[in-house]
Amino acid sequence: MQKHIMALSMIVMLTISFIVKADAPGSIVEIMLGANLDEARGYCLDIAGGKGANAPLDKGLQAHTCYHYTGGILEDQGFDGALISKGQFRISYFGVCMSAQSFTTSSALSLAKCDQSDEQKFLLKPNGYLVTQKAPELCVTVSSAKKKEGRGGSPVHVMRPLTLESCDDVKKTYQAWILNEL
Repeated sequence: MQKHIMALSMIVMLTISFIVKADAPGSIVEIMLGANLDEARGYCLDIAGGKGANAPLDKGLQAHTCYHYTGGILEDQGFDGALISKGQFRISYFGVCMSAQSFTTSSALSLAKCDQSDEQKFLLKPNGYLVTQKAPELCVTVSSAKKKEGRGGSPVHVMRPLTLESCDDVKKTYQAWILNEL
């Protein structure tokens, strides 16, 4: 009986350790589309127009081949895992937050200095939908029609635009997200 209690105690301690690690300051995660679509490496939220530390902040966000296949999370795809549960999607390296340009369908996602405005408050729901808190009927959505190939990677990286669209189970393949921590 005492061995079972000790084993159960160790499981509880390991579970608590894992939960604390996921919410620890500096925990960097990727925001990854649950479905791979046509990209075996998956699609992640990514700063458009550049790679890693050289990504420009004025072009907003896109869905891009996830870089975790390289063994790490690059600067332009690394979000602060501890802040996500608080509604803030902050790209740690650059100190900027995901922002809705408006609360209407087809609105793009930009980046701005983090300020806790309504445009920067998002919620990752248990069903994977990533929604604005002010307009929870709008989901961060990967384009089902538009895509382009990049100049790097092997095979070549793939990019798709992101917009806010009405949440819809028919479009869930393009709207359900997961967190990926290496």
